[in-house]
Amino acid sequence: MNLLRIKTLSSALIGLVILAGSFTIPSTVAQDNSDGRYRPEGRTFARNAANMFDDRVFEARTYETGTNQEAFASATIFYPLTLSFDPPNGAVIMVPGYRGTPPVYDWWGPMLASIGVITMIIETNTPEDSLEARKNAFIAGVEFLRGENNNADSPIRDKLDTGNIAIMGHSLGGGASLRAAEELASQIKAVIPLTPYCCELGQPFEGDLSGVSVPTLIIASAEDAIAPPADHARMLYDSVNASTEKVYLEFATGNHMLPSNSGQDLETLGTYVYAFIKENFTDNPRYTDFIFGDGEEQFSIYETNQ
Repeated sequence: MNLLRIKTLSSALIGLVILAGSFTIPSTVAQDNSDGRYRPEGRTFARNAANMFDDRVFEARTYETGTNQEAFASATIFYPLTLSFDPPNGAVIMVPGYRGTPPVYDWWGPMLASIGVITMIIETNTPEDSLEARKNAFIAGVEFLRGENNNADSPIRDKLDTGNIAIMGHSLGGGASLRAAEELASQIKAVIPLTPYCCELGQPFEGDLSGVSVPTLIIASAEDAIAPPADHARMLYDSVNASTEKVYLEFATGNHMLPSNSGQDLETLGTYVYAFIKENFTDNPRYTDFIFGDGEEQFSIYETNQ
């Protein structure tokens, strides 16, 4: 049985560097989504996206859980507070980058959960876990999240649409997300690498990603000096099977930590990720038209194969 530790969402500012160490997350016995209890920008982004797509806004709650999985240490799960008659929600599972921890990305939880996407951010066994270990964390994470839907002690029991799960990773977690997508195949609906690092640290990219069969959104930054797009994001995009729905979105500015709490253009980034997730969960033309439009002025490249 999983041991649950309920906490309020934190609004503490977290200093970020690519070699950041682990962070300690305080906990209490209560849940609360009120202003000031978590990073408020996520909630603001959610309201704006909801207005854009005429979507419903939910209160966002969170809990942390230890696991009996060998592949990862724990998980922070953000979820929308729904009514008993509401349909289950889809979910996205996120794995951090090298030396990253869940608090580095905690704007994603309130943003996506507030507009109906359960968001699970994995804490890897060690911050220095390899790409292979992060790939295994994704695969175990999908199984674990489905288990939470049947767990009597879980706040998301019977609230998860197990047929609508996506995976998303940053940096080394982004490269791992594509490898996990090859193995998970139809168990997931989409994969979203964020400023991905292609390979194990210091190793060249070898092989291809022709086995990736699920819709893929790769997000990069032209100014990324740690994983320059030409050697990482763009190369990965080109390696994904041409018959697979795929989108390449490259911001003109922003460093490798673009998807983190300190990143630039978080609202634009979050809106495109949300629309891509919902496009593949629902096939609603509102999201399809947005994703396969012309992109934004702050993008240096916006390319699709559809």
